[in-house]
Amino acid sequence: MRKNLFILTAVVSAVIFCGCSKDNSNDSGGQLSITTNVKPSTDGSFTKSPISSFSSSTIGVFVSGAAYSPTANSTAAVSSGSNTVSPTPSIYINADATVYGYYPATASELTNPTSVSTKTVSVVTADDFSATSQNDYLWATPVAVSKTNRTAALTFNHALSKVIFSLKLGSTYAGAGALTEIKLTAGGDTYKFKAGTNGTMAIATGALAGLTSQSTLDYTGTKTLSTTASEIVALVAPTQLAEGTSSSSTITLAITLDGQTYSATLPVSQVAAWVAATSYTYNITVSSGELVIGTVSIADWTAGTSTDVTLS
Repeated sequence: MRKNLFILTAVVSAVIFCGCSKDNSNDSGGQLSITTNVKPSTDGSFTKSPISSFSSSTIGVFVSGAAYSPTANSTAAVSSGSNTVSPTPSIYINADATVYGYYPATASELTNPTSVSTKTVSVVTADDFSATSQNDYLWATPVAVSKTNRTAALTFNHALSKVIFSLKLGSTYAGAGALTEIKLTAGGDTYKFKAGTNGTMAIATGALAGLTSQSTLDYTGTKTLSTTASEIVALVAPTQLAEGTSSSSTITLAITLDGQTYSATLPVSQVAAWVAATSYTYNITVSSGELVIGTVSIADWTAGTSTDVTLS
């Protein structure tokens, strides 16, 4: 009898031990799943392509505000058209928590993240006409989850600004229209562009920090202009261009067309700052001997306005 009681006690203890071990593996919670989308815009553009979802991309995902497993950062591979995905490694939610996301991501980033974590960003001062060299950094609006509601619908926002140069030839222009360079130069000491390799982006808000002041932004390539507008796209760090829309500008916009440089002052009467997640279109016409900047349109990249520029 005593021997049988000993065996029964041992079996019960083993069952309790196994149950505790299983609970510890995921904190008794359920697995987190996520859905993703990029915040829609009025001009039809999302990241660098006119799509409404990520395409073969990896986003970073982490949770704060509750005990969960694991405590390290997770990533999620998101393909175009995918609906609900799970981070890798899996995250288990056992209480109210907040989910954060960012793009682009690698598995080695933010090993032990918190709600005030940042990721390193790099903003270039020289690029081609399609913004090929510049990452389009995004951050997700934080989403609350719980043990009974473990699906986080993450909406991603742009941390950079988009600048579009919409160029066309005037009816009096007599050249071939070979565009090879667009260059912005800040002549004053107060307002300059922001760029550098040691910047940071706050995961919770998308705020950029640590970038340094730069005097020039330079975009080069080969494009033949005509009387129909062509667009050159630049992704830039948000920056102040003037004290206000009533201020004068110290920034020069110059283009090289058929080997000749045409220049004009970048207007700030409509746009005194490049704001994150906003697209700015400068409508530029080059006629014989002059460059004209017309209306500047701003659209939501999420939303913005428009300005014309004339170069001479």
